[in-house]
Amino acid sequence: KRGHKPIMKVLIKGYDTCCQNQSGGVQIRIRNFYEALKDNGCDVSYFNSFESDLREYDILHVFKMDIESLALIRCAKTMGKKVVLSSIVNCINKRKIDFYRAINRLPLATTYRGLFEIVKLCDLIIVESHQERTFLIRHFGARGKEICIIANGAEDYTTTDTSIFDKIGIHGSYVLQVGRFDKNKNQLNVIRAMKQSCIHTVFIGGADINDTRYYDKCVREASGNYNFHFLGWIDNKSSLLKSAYSNAKVLVAPSYNETFGLTIIEGAIAGANLVLSKTLPITHDEHFRNCIICDPGNPDDIRKCIMMAIEAKQNQTFRRRIKEDFSWSSVAKQHIKKYNELLY
Repeated sequence: KRGHKPIMKVLIKGYDTCCQNQSGGVQIRIRNFYEALKDNGCDVSYFNSFESDLREYDILHVFKMDIESLALIRCAKTMGKKVVLSSIVNCINKRKIDFYRAINRLPLATTYRGLFEIVKLCDLIIVESHQERTFLIRHFGARGKEICIIANGAEDYTTTDTSIFDKIGIHGSYVLQVGRFDKNKNQLNVIRAMKQSCIHTVFIGGADINDTRYYDKCVREASGNYNFHFLGWIDNKSSLLKSAYSNAKVLVAPSYNETFGLTIIEGAIAGANLVLSKTLPITHDEHFRNCIICDPGNPDDIRKCIMMAIEAKQNQTFRRRIKEDFSWSSVAKQHIKKYNELLY
């Protein structure tokens, strides 16, 4: 038909170890995004170094700004293909990045030199927050590049399953934190905050493979307190995970740094009241400005905020809005709109 657009072909590349990480945030994001693109009419494939032929695709979409993707991005640009980057950067190490930008004219083969080139080559950069956009402009030289803010999508884990109560041995209000155990995720301060309370606190996730000692330290800190439950890694499709989200009164996210926070959105959709670290970019998003905000470095403040959230009523209007705006279908449609703008 006249004016009819051909089916868009999209090739998705994650960083090499994204499917080796048990915490799985980026892996889950990519898989859900892949399915949502398919459901919305795109011909989409995962990059395979032995089988993928860039010439067959309209868009190369790279998830995470990582030096290992540079060669493929160069190849795509040589072929005249459009390259989209979901940057997935933590807004840290500003001085270090600025230093390497200052010496970038020197003939030094540094990792940051490659990252600066990736920013320069990409046709579109997708970020999750205004903070991330500003960070890329100021410190990676992305000024003049098209940078689009599209928040992460999230699954709806709502269920009537109550198996979580059998698992933890109580029936009542509890606090939930989901993610690998590391210093940035800050489980230790949550434990210190809730040691003197009778509120049950459930942790889903295991040790960071690069620092197993932090997990051990958290377990020792919680030792002797009946109200802490360490459930380890749980498959994201399991009924137990859905039950944990759906029955939590509070989801706490006390991290010092996050790009946006997938578990936060999942918790909101499932109906939990949110306690968020004041350092997170998501707190500046209009959807989350009325959430309870805590100081991640202060266990007393974390406890005070959690107790406020325990006492607060669940906001069903907020829940419905998050479910609608952060569905994977909504996220996919926003991406497809930007793809079309690049191609047509």
